[in-house]
Amino acid sequence: MKTTAWNLIVISPHSPRLEKIRVSCQAGLILFAAFVLAFLTTVLLLLMFPQARVNESAHARLAAENQVLRTENKNIAIRIGKLDPQVSRVEAHSQRNVALTQTD
Repeated sequence: MKTTAWNLIVISPHSPRLEKIRVSCQAGLILFAAFVLAFLTTVLLLLMFPQARVNESAHARLAAENQVLRTENKNIAIRIGKLDPQVSRVEAHSQRNVALTQTD
């Protein structure tokens, strides 16, 4: 005797109800064929467009450039930290000069 359909029972973790889904043999075969087709398409696309590999010398060069850029960023941050008090002093002098010129 050949099976003409399958019953799929779904139990939800949040609901006490059971869902019973009936899948015919033809629908099951269509779902299986769609899965196989999607899988083979994915494999074909991965073979056609392989991921770019970076060799060790390029990786080492990029790592060295990143380290240089990090060092430059730290140096710039230190310079900005040193310039902030100087800018504050210049602004204070400017405000005093403006106050002096307005009182005359």
